[in-house]
Amino acid sequence: MDAHSIVTRQNRCLIDSNGDYVGDDCYVPFWYTRTGVIVKWSLFLILTTAIGLYLLLGYLHAKKRIRKGLPPLAYHRWLVSRGDLARVDPRYQYPQAAAYQYNGNLNNQQQYGMHSMPPPVYDPNSARPPQYEGPPPEGATKTNPSQWNSTAEPARGQQDEEYAPPSGPPPTTTTLAP
Repeated sequence: MDAHSIVTRQNRCLIDSNGDYVGDDCYVPFWYTRTGVIVKWSLFLILTTAIGLYLLLGYLHAKKRIRKGLPPLAYHRWLVSRGDLARVDPRYQYPQAAAYQYNGNLNNQQQYGMHSMPPPVYDPNSARPPQYEGPPPEGATKTNPSQWNSTAEPARGQQDEEYAPPSGPPPTTTTLAP
């Protein structure tokens, strides 16, 4: 099979002077014809322009209402900043910073709605919380980090067999020649 027969086999669809396909051997979906491409791009541009105009005109309309002292309507309130909304609607104002004067006299005053004494953690009539009974075991201190009992601790210089290093000299290292 030569190259000419392959090209002619693939090129069975003929295009007339208007750019439309002619012939029954070639089916082209509508959206890929010249008219279909024009319709696709027209729909895209119409939708893009409509959304852009909605945003621009809604913003301008909201700003115009704010300049008149009216709150913006619900469908374009989200287009303006909170600072602009605060000028006409008190719901959008930032809260005032609260500074309290501390006078240092706490004898019998209730400051900030607090109790003079904190409430008890446990009910005095209920059982006591769990705690250690009696004195600490002998030899237990927080300054001694050793976990050994005084009777079971190995003597100095001796090591437990489980943790002893291996016997003999360390192994020699060998280098590989490149």
